[in-house]
Amino acid sequence: MAKLAVNGGPKCVEEPVRVQWPITDERDVEHMAEVVRAGRGGWCRLGLDDGEVSSFEREWAEYHDAKYCLAVNNGTVAIECALQGVGLRPGEEVIVPAITFVASASGVLMARGIPVFADVIPETCQIDPDDVERKITDRTRGVLVVHYAGYPVDMTRIKEVAEKHGLFVLEDSAHAQGSEWEGRKVGAIGDVGTFSFQGSKSLTCGEGGAIVTDRQDVYEACWAYHHIGRGLSAEKYEHETVGPNLRLSEVQGALLRTQLEKLPGQVEQRMATAAILAEGLKDIPGVEPLKPDERITGRGYYFYVLRFDEETWGCTKSTFIAAFGAEGSGRLGSGYGCTVYELPVFANNRYDATGYPVVEGEGHGRLVDYKDVHCPNAELVARHQHLTFSTHRLLNAEFAEQTLAVLRKLWENKGELRK
Repeated sequence: MAKLAVNGGPKCVEEPVRVQWPITDERDVEHMAEVVRAGRGGWCRLGLDDGEVSSFEREWAEYHDAKYCLAVNNGTVAIECALQGVGLRPGEEVIVPAITFVASASGVLMARGIPVFADVIPETCQIDPDDVERKITDRTRGVLVVHYAGYPVDMTRIKEVAEKHGLFVLEDSAHAQGSEWEGRKVGAIGDVGTFSFQGSKSLTCGEGGAIVTDRQDVYEACWAYHHIGRGLSAEKYEHETVGPNLRLSEVQGALLRTQLEKLPGQVEQRMATAAILAEGLKDIPGVEPLKPDERITGRGYYFYVLRFDEETWGCTKSTFIAAFGAEGSGRLGSGYGCTVYELPVFANNRYDATGYPVVEGEGHGRLVDYKDVHCPNAELVARHQHLTFSTHRLLNAEFAEQTLAVLRKLWENKGELRK
């Protein structure tokens, strides 16, 4: 008789933990109502030094112990804007990780740069500083690291490599609200950092983003780019450079401010639930969390990542995912499913020195073709090891107990999986 639910047996969990996201309260509603009723500036930040967006920028900068913050309308354009801020020129190369959301690489193209993919460290899923150094050429201008799943990159080593070769460091911290490396919140460690406040993130206003930096020159350049080419001291119609409109609205700024009040407590709750999971996983072979590092002094989350060993379990990752999901505790994911360079936008296109796709002809300058890119560790992780849970499930400690119960049941009946 089958024991596993995927084979017709009883479910391990009858009432799964559910966490509604985003978490709102009367403070959010009341503050939003105040801002909507006031209608200051037509809900546009322009001319409001004490407005919601400018106030959030000060609060977000203070949270990161950074000198400057600029709010923008999403995390993807935050990357584009930050690259403009550090002065990236067309055709210059930026090294990015092979495992991340597409925007980490497409943002480079949007800024007219050329992304070059570096491999990851399997135990952490983070960009490998040694492979970064191997990928540096005379065209390399910077390194874009991603604190993937909220796990901080080894910023100590990355900064050493960058300083040795004269490169800028951009931290894509879209996953990492609240994460810390050696006591410093990520995003504010390199030359510039970017964040996303899209609906699935740990701090959200539906859609939004931010840039933080300690460099005044970067901040001023980012401001001008996000404000249709008008600098900080420019008159209303005094456009000095080329730039789009990336401004965040006062309504979004208002929501970010009240949601930010909740973030520190939510970070602590996620870390506490993750600690329960990590302790329980010690007794379950072939599935483990990302490698601990004492230099990580705070951990925000986007994914909770498990590393699966197909050989230990005697089944494929896809078989395991199906069996886990059938037990009733909720869906188990696989991150973004593949490396970035295997996505059609890279696998099916060539890019010239302006960052534009070239279908036929020679384009402008050299052509970059991603068909032969191969990052073996990233491919191993994406295809065979990578298992993920949504961060929001970590807001309920009972989720950890249910997950561990399912994993124990699967291990005790692994013979069924192997068949």
